[in-house]
Amino acid sequence: MLTSDEKKKALTSPSSVFKSPGDVVDSSDLDRAEKTKILKQWELDARLLQVASEEGMGGGEHSLFAEVKKAQKSLNVEDLPEDGAPNKSGP
Repeated sequence: MLTSDEKKKALTSPSSVFKSPGDVVDSSDLDRAEKTKILKQWELDARLLQVASEEGMGGGEHSLFAEVKKAQKSLNVEDLPEDGAPNKSGP
């Protein structure tokens, strides 16, 4: 069972609470809105990691972008708007 502190932590650092995006989807301690917020944060983190890796600044972490997108799809989470998602050419 997730504590309220763990839920708050998951909203800013999903990988510190969950092993995989699928674990977020499977959690019975979260409602759909909480799962959506956590997965969107995880997507942002994965995008930032990809940009850093492309620029040679990665620390060897494995990007979970594909897993995040799969988890989001299972919940019918809308994609982040392209103008709001970090990528190599923008914010």
